[in-house]
Amino acid sequence: MKEKNKIEIFIKAELKNFDLELITKPDGREGTDFLIGDFQLYLQPMNLDSTQRSIKISKEALGELKDDLFVVLVLVINNEPRGFYLIPSTDLMQSENDFFIDNNVKLMPSLSNWEIKVSSNTIPQLNKYSFRNMINKLKS
Repeated sequence: MKEKNKIEIFIKAELKNFDLELITKPDGREGTDFLIGDFQLYLQPMNLDSTQRSIKISKEALGELKDDLFVVLVLVINNEPRGFYLIPSTDLMQSENDFFIDNNVKLMPSLSNWEIKVSSNTIPQLNKYSFRNMINKLKS
């Protein structure tokens, strides 16, 4: 089974426990092609089996940061999705943490990205975005 399918099945099962449904957005573009109610989701896996400890999301791909857009960061360990975080896209602009980085490339804006770093130091800070801690935002 492809990694993306495993991730979708995992997320759908977790959401079902809270009577929420992950819906494919019919007119979606790459990345933001899922909905939970009125919320748009940008699905971003991070494979911790490799040396990957940060991911970069193209600003063009994510689009405008807004309150109803979430980055769903899915941690993959031993080739299986193990947990996920719901990060409000507007929180990517926070500069007072160690895990969201705004990489602006002025000469080539198409290369600009949002970077999310995951390490043993940032996991406690990232915990506030865990699915279980963010469920109320999706139900509102």
